Amino acid sequence: MTDNGEAGRPGRGKVLVVGMDGVRFDLLTRSRPPAEGTPAPPPLPPSSPAPVLRGLMAAGAYGSGLLPYGEMDGQAEGGPSTSMAYTDSGPGWSSVLTGVWPDRHGVTGNDFVGADYAAHPDFLSRAAAARPGLRTVAVVSWPELIDRGALGPGIGERVRYDGESDGYASADRLVADAAVRRLTEDDPDLLFVYFGATDEAGHATGPLSPAYDRALLAQDAHLGRLLHALTARADEHWTILITTDHGHLDTGGHGGDTRAEREVFVVLAELGTTGDLAPSRTTLLDSPALIDIAPTVLDRLGVPVDPVWGLAGRVLPRPVTSCFPLPTSEWS
Repeated sequence: MTDNGEAGRPGRGKVLVVGMDGVRFDLLTRSRPPAEGTPAPPPLPPSSPAPVLRGLMAAGAYGSGLLPYGEMDGQAEGGPSTSMAYTDSGPGWSSVLTGVWPDRHGVTGNDFVGADYAAHPDFLSRAAAARPGLRTVAVVSWPELIDRGALGPGIGERVRYDGESDGYASADRLVADAAVRRLTEDDPDLLFVYFGATDEAGHATGPLSPAYDRALLAQDAHLGRLLHALTARADEHWTILITTDHGHLDTGGHGGDTRAEREVFVVLAELGTTGDLAPSRTTLLDSPALIDIAPTVLDRLGVPVDPVWGLAGRVLPRPVTSCFPLPTSEWS
């Protein structure tokens, strides 16, 4: 573990974690097929369908892995014979935040029945407890993450918008506004931001639809605003982690054992003390898991992991440095 100094001092490691609900990894890494009955579109440019996220992937490290759970739904081939949970948001974000799988944190569905956040708190709460001087902030558009305790009261500030009642396009925009304000007017050390419009669109029309494209592009623009705010902060080193909780069937929906539902991803980039993203050669992460997020966050903050916590994941490596230029023009 590395400790880069006291909280709030120049050079201190800081972390931004962005959760994008229900994003299909394969749609980030290849051109999607045209909708049935429509003419084939021209080839997508390399930065589509999410130019900011693709820029981070090019400048940093990324990889995908399969969730080790998912209830059999009659559509799966090669799914797990014994599952711990549905491939739903409750288990997914609980795994991201706690650093353990559903057999430990107890959340197996979106009802959050069986949650044991007392034994397995979120990484923001762990960081705040270990280093009381750290400034921790969570801003979300899925209110259940706060209402059900996945993001605990030990976090310095919890900002909750209600995408369920107000619509996720509107709530995500408020999330981005609030997060940018914290980055420009305050001095957070650890910020968790959640966007949910992609999952809402995936359920409504499927991930191959124009509505899903629009939701993903909107979230991508929100991410660009966050990165623009980070680059204006001088003399700080930020680790940026982007992930999702589950995928979607082509027709929309999740919860089962198909690869489309179980494949998740992690994108990792480092922003250096000069206000630019640290140059790197694109690095492929070896099967990153949702449970790798928590120990990686704590490592970058310089918070030692106590073995008694039982975190099941590993610390993800920093991207490999090189002299390749950065596509910074795509991020603002």
